[in-house]
Amino acid sequence: MDLNRDQNQFYEQARERCRQDVEQMNNTIRVEWQHLNDEIKRVQELIQTLETRKQTVGQIYASSSEMLGLANDLDVSPAIKDTAEDTADDLGVGEIDL
Repeated sequence: MDLNRDQNQFYEQARERCRQDVEQMNNTIRVEWQHLNDEIKRVQELIQTLETRKQTVGQIYASSSEMLGLANDLDVSPAIKDTAEDTADDLGVGEIDL
């Protein structure tokens, strides 16, 4: 089907607009993906710091219990297991190649 000049111009503009929209969406996705990765790293570091501090406090508790002749009934095992991949899968989050 031959297009007249106005139709041709309309479809060329539509193509260009779609190309720009996709490029803008890709840029937004990349920025948000980086933000998400930065936030994950921050939370992982916080959890590691808290777990380390918890172990230290647990040692103080154990020593105090021993000095008092009491049983150490404090559980200082990790609050969460290393299941980040399982959790991500459960949430429907997968790897994205950009």
